[in-house]
Amino acid sequence: MSERLDVEVLSRREELEALREPWSALWQRCPAATAFQRPEWLIPWCRALGPEEVLALVFRSDEVLVGLAPLAVHRIGDERVVALLGAGITDYNDVLAASGYERAVAGAALACLEERAGAWDVADLHDLRASSPLLLAEAPPGWSDEVEKHEACPAVMIPEGAGPDELFPPGMRARVARARKRLARAGDLRLDVADAASVDELLDALFANHKARWRSRGEGGVLDEALRPFHREAARALCARGALRLFGLRLDGRIIASLYGFAERGGLASYITGFDPELAWYSPGLVMLASAIEHAAREGARTVDFLRGREPYKYDWGAVDRWTFRRRLRRRGARGPGREVGEGEGAVQAVMSGEASPEVGLVRLLGAAGDLAAAARAIDVAHVAHVAHVAHAAHAARPAAGEGERAARLEALRRCLDERRAACATVAAMLGAHRDARLDGEDARGACRSAARLFDELCERSEEASVAAYSLGDPEILERATREVVELLERWGAIGEDRAILQIGCGIGRFEAALAPRVREAWGLDVSPRMIEAARRRCAGRSNVVLAVSSGVDLGDAPSARFDLVYAVDSFPYVVAAGAEVVDRLVAEARRALRPGGELVVLGYSYRGDPARDAADVARLGARHGFDVLASGERAFSLWDARAYRLRKIDHR
Repeated sequence: MSERLDVEVLSRREELEALREPWSALWQRCPAATAFQRPEWLIPWCRALGPEEVLALVFRSDEVLVGLAPLAVHRIGDERVVALLGAGITDYNDVLAASGYERAVAGAALACLEERAGAWDVADLHDLRASSPLLLAEAPPGWSDEVEKHEACPAVMIPEGAGPDELFPPGMRARVARARKRLARAGDLRLDVADAASVDELLDALFANHKARWRSRGEGGVLDEALRPFHREAARALCARGALRLFGLRLDGRIIASLYGFAERGGLASYITGFDPELAWYSPGLVMLASAIEHAAREGARTVDFLRGREPYKYDWGAVDRWTFRRRLRRRGARGPGREVGEGEGAVQAVMSGEASPEVGLVRLLGAAGDLAAAARAIDVAHVAHVAHVAHAAHAARPAAGEGERAARLEALRRCLDERRAACATVAAMLGAHRDARLDGEDARGACRSAARLFDELCERSEEASVAAYSLGDPEILERATREVVELLERWGAIGEDRAILQIGCGIGRFEAALAPRVREAWGLDVSPRMIEAARRRCAGRSNVVLAVSSGVDLGDAPSARFDLVYAVDSFPYVVAAGAEVVDRLVAEARRALRPGGELVVLGYSYRGDPARDAADVARLGARHGFDVLASGERAFSLWDARAYRLRKIDHR
């Protein structure tokens, strides 16, 4: 596979229409694509509902079409919004990417938007399935990035080889049987499936039944006159491709219920239904849907996707929610004129504002300043500036609200430095060694080997500071920090005497020692042999503790489906530095190791200093690997500044 993709930008919908046949061929090569990415759906949408100008990105490798990002720029209020074509009436939006090119196409699409940043304000990419390549691509530096759950799409799984009596839950099976008996007594019942000759008749019946049903409820429905030309063109085109599943339930020749859907790979997607409200007593919609599911099963379908919406009837059939996601990307505006805040000054201000504890702020300051003398100067400068600010406020007769607290925090920072100078010197040297290691400049395994050497060295200097620099090598501070994490896990119900837990990056075993009395078994993995030695000393005599050196890129021999909790405490930043592939692999490994309903807890995702980006990454990882995100970026600790992320394994996705 060629790494380089050639891009062509199509700006007119006529150019997009000319791509129809290669586009169809590409769709066939995309195993995860839905009917909503077909040209038979999107070209009619462009003609009937879309803009004159598009921003379709066409990607080729060695002159072969391997990707398509069908975009357009819309003006919504004062903003220019990039969106995928079909947005609004399309349940699943996405790019098309041939197998093996998913990451490359999504990354190249965002790179193209970066090159054209002056033409848009925000990219609003919604109705993305969990497997969408657009959820995996890294946002270019300087962009804000938000990912959130968007819509539930309930779906029913059809067991392989299921017979007629196994397709529906028992209660539903009885309801369907009763409704069919009532209709059979009323007349001759028959199910029609649209072909080229009958598609228009069945569409007309769908429009009529849908309109009548919604009017009976005092509402307008979603098939108004303006949309009908689009649906007629799309249905005809999809029918010609064999992808349309338009059903009509006839009673004595009259169509009394309709279902408009699509044959997906291995499934049926139910888009719109309708029935004659005058015959509601006979439950024609129920019989229509049962007949469509039976037809799909005979065709070999394994799923029935009810698409967007959490209408109660869907769950009567045993449907389980599958979520789509929304990703909003925006280039941050350039900084306004004025003085940049240096890293050292930023660390001091974080303490004064209460954002960081004195211990954490001191470590940040040592990392930015490089040595004790420079750190002390930064504190002195902040003190002088603060005194001047308070004096100016008093002279201007303005209240200096909260300035007493800010001064007290600054004094606590100075005292922390003065009282722990020897420890601070050790930590400053350790931070220097950390910077010199450059863990993010290597391939994944090389980075993990470098991390192992680094942490062997740091552990030899100070076991406590090697796992939490803000402890300043003080066992009492480390114990306080450890206790805060244990209390959080207890509050979340993540630990218990019947639970098995596994830590990614266990360091010197402080959590294994603290949690072993509270759980059934506690496993710890780390890349550093010296840290594992320290952990074994700390946990000596604990028969329910298992400790092992790991590769850093997987969970090694950790058993599958054994653990109730997989957690990482300040180790994930090194995983992030090793690259997106390692992050993906470890989260997939965590899912493998977890029991159904087990949890992945990440305390401290990265050292990038961008909480919004971290939260977006975690949301994408959850979507990609089958986790619900229960807590995202929670500030859970008073001593440590890490943010907490809590994910729960989804049993069905």
